[in-house]
Amino acid sequence: MFFAQCLPKATIQQRRHSAFTLVELLVVIAIIGVLIGLLLSAVQAAREAARRMQCNNNLKQIGLAIQLHENSHRHLPTGGWGNAWVGDPNYGFGQQQPGGWVFSILPYLEQDNVRQQGSGLPPATRRLALQRMLASNVSTLNCPSRRSAGAFPYLSIHPLRNSDLPESAAKSDYAVNGGSLQINSGEGPDSHSDADVRAYDWPPLNDFNGVSFVRSRIRLAEIADGLSNTYVVGEKYVNQWDPTGFGGDDQSMFIGDDADIRRWGSGPPLSDSRDLDNRRAFGSRHAGVCGFVFADGSVHNIAFDIDQTTHELLSNRCDGKVVAVPD
Repeated sequence: MFFAQCLPKATIQQRRHSAFTLVELLVVIAIIGVLIGLLLSAVQAAREAARRMQCNNNLKQIGLAIQLHENSHRHLPTGGWGNAWVGDPNYGFGQQQPGGWVFSILPYLEQDNVRQQGSGLPPATRRLALQRMLASNVSTLNCPSRRSAGAFPYLSIHPLRNSDLPESAAKSDYAVNGGSLQINSGEGPDSHSDADVRAYDWPPLNDFNGVSFVRSRIRLAEIADGLSNTYVVGEKYVNQWDPTGFGGDDQSMFIGDDADIRRWGSGPPLSDSRDLDNRRAFGSRHAGVCGFVFADGSVHNIAFDIDQTTHELLSNRCDGKVVAVPD
């Protein structure tokens, strides 16, 4: 006390003001909190931008693989037979191949080892090999904004014609363009016998205006509207909170023609939502846009609010109308 009394008044005042008041401390903490919030938002935005860039790169690789397929086989990859069939290496790349477009482009994604599982084996042994094949990872087919490559629960209970049902399966975040008109292809024939294939009630191929659908063999030359004006593959809409997989994500990406790997331009692309089940629409987990690769190999991010007429025209390979791609 004596020491404080001996100090000059100015020194005493300086000591009294050298510490933060409670109000000042709270203000500083609030400022730091705001700065951290801004920093986290910037980091998250940068990470999403990187993920979207990776997604676009995936689409670029898929588009290149489809072009290589067309160069080798003189047609774009077939859509396969239906949702009761999976890809089979013993049946080539054309209309006799029950698997869809994903299975057909595997060699052109340097994944021929996946495609060849079960090759040359008798039917019973091949069923088990194809069951294992259904869980094979192909990272190029997954958008990092939605999920990493891996095996996910196989939710369908409908029997498969040429494989036993797996417990888990690899799934694609990308779907081929079936066209602007939604057409049901069904499950496919009961067996691979010529009699069953002929007897099955296949939908008329002339009814489809997309690039890959049930038993399709579309050539690039048949894309009359121009390669730069026609979707080939886009991101697909998924309701990730639907445990039944109603949103077209319940089976495997190696399935035949089905909503898991084929979508339509009959409705706008959608942002993933917990409130909507839709197994026909393109869509994505990105903010505001959905990625597409076009027949010329170019990749564009299409806004969810794209004009519906424009979206349908870009889905139709032969409507005779050329539209500017909204980017």
